[in-house]
Amino acid sequence: MAIRDAACVVVVDKTGGEARLLMGRRHANQIFLPDKWVFPGGRVDPIDEQTATSEHNSAPDVTAGLPDYLKPFARAAVRELREETGLSLHPNVASTDLATAPLLPLARAITPPGRIRRYDTWFFMAQRQSFQDTLGSTDDELLDLAWFAIGEARRLDIPNITRLVLEDATTWIAGETPRFPKEIPFYYQDGQGFKRTMLACDQSALPP
Repeated sequence: MAIRDAACVVVVDKTGGEARLLMGRRHANQIFLPDKWVFPGGRVDPIDEQTATSEHNSAPDVTAGLPDYLKPFARAAVRELREETGLSLHPNVASTDLATAPLLPLARAITPPGRIRRYDTWFFMAQRQSFQDTLGSTDDELLDLAWFAIGEARRLDIPNITRLVLEDATTWIAGETPRFPKEIPFYYQDGQGFKRTMLACDQSALPP
C-alpha cells in the first residue's frame, strides 16, 4: 500500500493563561480514524508541492528558512488548517529565518503496516496569535471544533499517535521559548515492532 505524505498542525492558545489546543472530531463514516478526535491536517496535495501559486501568494510565506523537503508539508498544514477551521496566517507573521518561524516541526509518524490507509505525517506546532479568523465557511471535515486544555484533550477518544504527539506538544509547551528543533520524535514500525527514535530535522531519510 502506498504511503501518502500528510501534515497536521497543533495550534496552542495561551492567551487565557492555561494552554489550550485546537482539535476536532472526524465523521463516523470516514474510512480513516472514524469518530476520533484529531489535530487539523490532511494529505499533501499537488498545490503544496509548488513554490508559487495564486493561493499561496495571497498569504505569508510559511516556508521561509525551512529545509526544502519540509516546505510542502508546511504548506499543507497551513492550507488544511484554513480549510478545516477557518484560521489563516496573519499577514505580519512572514519570517525570513527559523528563529521566528510560525510553524515548528514537532514530530513525524508513519502509519503502521496493515492499516486501511498509511500516511507519512509531519506534525507542526504553532501559536494561536500567528493566525486570524478567515471569512467564509470551512469544509466541515472536522466536527465539534473546540479548544481543549491538555487534561481535557487527554480524556478525548483520540488515536494512539495523536496521544503520543499530544505528550510531545505538552513537553514543547512547558519548555523555554520555542526555537527550530535540531531533532524531533519519529514514530514508525519495523520488523521488530513499534519504534520511537529521534530524527534530525535536516534529513528526510528514514533511519535504518
